Amino acid sequence: MGKHNRILAVDDDQDILDLLQYNLEKEGFRVRAVSDSSNALDAVVSFRPDLIILDIMMPHPNGIELCRQIREMDRFRDTVIFFLTARSEFYFQEAALETGGDDFIEKIMGLRALTNKVVDVLKRDFVIRKRDQEAIAGKLKVDRRRAVAVVKDREIALSKPELELLFFFAQNPGKVITSENLLSNIWGSEWLSSNKTIDSYLENITGKLGGHWIAKVGEGRYRLRPGA
Repeated sequence: MGKHNRILAVDDDQDILDLLQYNLEKEGFRVRAVSDSSNALDAVVSFRPDLIILDIMMPHPNGIELCRQIREMDRFRDTVIFFLTARSEFYFQEAALETGGDDFIEKIMGLRALTNKVVDVLKRDFVIRKRDQEAIAGKLKVDRRRAVAVVKDREIALSKPELELLFFFAQNPGKVITSENLLSNIWGSEWLSSNKTIDSYLENITGKLGGHWIAKVGEGRYRLRPGA
């Protein structure tokens, strides 16, 4: 993707918008901030963003409705859409992804987590697309809806952290993924952990799958081997 990617942020909280714009412009992105969601569709068409950030709880249209309308436009069917919201209920997460959102970030996790995700997608070309129900990498399939991995017709049940980790790896096969990438994309940047914790999860996953699916290629650096 280009150096000066365009990001559209829509939130009726002006303080949040100001912080988003400041943080993202520091990373070199072009940002358009919209506080009135009724003007958001016009901004989408005129600004042609590479990535869109939506709050959920806004006056009509709310973020869910807005996402649905954006996905109905052919030009933006594959544009990355992240939801940033104070609502943590499972219903909102499910609705956000089912209407075409690619990820759901709680505001309590901090704007740093969102900024890290944006950087990973637009600068490092990582795929973050949780609206997909399956990720396939070689002989490995990860099914989000059923929380299982499938290897050679063998189904392996996964815990929630294992599912999120393996799904992220499966969407980015062969790419070197750091512990910082995993922390920001799975738990949020404010989640306190260490490389040993991540290693423990990955060892559990490898033990369940059999073989050497995830290789450690340096301290805090990992890569999925799709042909394992």
